[in-house]
Amino acid sequence: MDNMLKNTIANFDGIAKSSLDSLKDENLIQFINHMFSKNFSVKSEVKRLSTESNTTDLKQKRCDYLVRIEDEMFLIEIQSYDDDEMAIRIFDYGFRGAEIHGKIIAADGIYEFNFPQPAVFYLRKGNKVLDKLNMRVKITPENTIEYCARVIYIADYSFDDMLDNYMFPMLPFYSMRYENLLLNKHTEEDEKEVLSDLLECSKKLKAAFKKGIITGQTYHYSREWFIRVFIGIINKAKNVNTFVNEEEAFRVMQMMLDEPIEGFDIYKALRESETKGFKKGHEEGREEGREEGITENKITTARSLLASGVSDDIIINCTGISPADFEKIKAETEKI
Repeated sequence: MDNMLKNTIANFDGIAKSSLDSLKDENLIQFINHMFSKNFSVKSEVKRLSTESNTTDLKQKRCDYLVRIEDEMFLIEIQSYDDDEMAIRIFDYGFRGAEIHGKIIAADGIYEFNFPQPAVFYLRKGNKVLDKLNMRVKITPENTIEYCARVIYIADYSFDDMLDNYMFPMLPFYSMRYENLLLNKHTEEDEKEVLSDLLECSKKLKAAFKKGIITGQTYHYSREWFIRVFIGIINKAKNVNTFVNEEEAFRVMQMMLDEPIEGFDIYKALRESETKGFKKGHEEGREEGREEGITENKITTARSLLASGVSDDIIINCTGISPADFEKIKAETEKI
């Protein structure tokens, strides 16, 4: 395994956002249906929304993901650890999302703020386990609003559960359940059991692709990110001298990475991404919309490839993004 991959640092937010971006609309709808107990048709209209806003002192704030399906908005936040201010942050993200995408003037002339429905996905499960995040907003002594966000712990789902319930964006984080074990004293036999489970997950992922449950693009990216997240755990364990046989772990990861993906062409996926952007702009009926659609998909594709460790030159050549613009995208991605 090359040193670049061995020394990888997994950007959890970047992986989650890129994974959501890489989903076909129908798969994103299926994911939302399961996580928010909805029943949208897979042919429903989907609009992926801007997540960026600025504070009064011009600092940029960005939630992880905002999407509108039909006339409902959903906010998805990926969180490594619980903290006491998470409820405040998710409310702030919801307010900003409502201000940008959900502000309307009702028939009676009064402004309405339609908040997105929020969910927080925790990658780690500690001692403090929550069913939901609550925040009480007191407008006046007589007028109080209670704000709630769903809480989902990745560790509560098996790999099969994730595949069966369309939780494809969370597949790369499956190995996080083993982090605590590997960062503390353990045996080589423990590591063998972990690697055996991860190999089985890799086989299940490939089987899902062959059955048409996931696309070649989802398989390609999910597998690479899955490997990168686990390599990040290996490296953390190395730093505290708890990993017993890192060479065997890297060998298994390389074996998973080398598994061919029959029928998947990354360059074809890139071309289809650009075509998708063209169609999006064309349907809006504006020349600038066409350009915006193509540019948006190029940026999304570039971020996905960066998260997968594809070299800068290949990304620039495949997407057609100028070197100067690519450096800006790269810098923004590294800040996430």
